[in-house]
Amino acid sequence: MADDISHTAFVQRAYDDTYSLLVAMRDYVSGPSSADSAELDPSDRLRLTHELSRVTRQLTDVMAWLMVQKAVEAGEISEEDGADAPAGQLDLLAEDEDDEDMEGLGRLPLTARSLIDRSRRITALVRQLNSNLAA
Repeated sequence: MADDISHTAFVQRAYDDTYSLLVAMRDYVSGPSSADSAELDPSDRLRLTHELSRVTRQLTDVMAWLMVQKAVEAGEISEEDGADAPAGQLDLLAEDEDDEDMEGLGRLPLTARSLIDRSRRITALVRQLNSNLAA
């Protein structure tokens, strides 16, 4: 029972954090990113666009997984259906940061780097939760 409560609390906290970060991403992309991008050289402008797209995709995948977990907890779908749902599988969130150019990321605007870092932390936490559930 305690595991169920802690799992539910973690899922809700991760959901809230992910939602907050998605809103922050939307706000950044619809505003300051244009001015930030104009100050970058073409290769870094492309890197910024790529990273913001990747972060948005990762956060969308995380949010889908969290929504499936919430549906299972609420009894709206069975655990089996949740595990079978495409959103219930975090395999799509393979660690793709290994081949990143850390120096190139360092040239991105501070706000973008902060959003990227927050996304990585949330994604890592949700991956860990998924691993714990699978064990």
